[in-house]
Amino acid sequence: MILKILSVAFVILFIARILFAKKLKEMGKVADRTLNLFLIAIAIYLGLQALLVYAMV
Repeated sequence: MILKILSVAFVILFIARILFAKKLKEMGKVADRTLNLFLIAIAIYLGLQALLVYAMV
């Protein structure tokens, strides 16, 4: 369940990052850096989860 939620969150944040890049720059570096770190954390988690799932098969 958590994997599905994180997958959806990753896709939504990635698309929002692309669509609202100009607005994020106006908000400042802190908001941009926070979003980047959150995307990286989700990507690492999803990568490790996929590695564990496919290693078990």
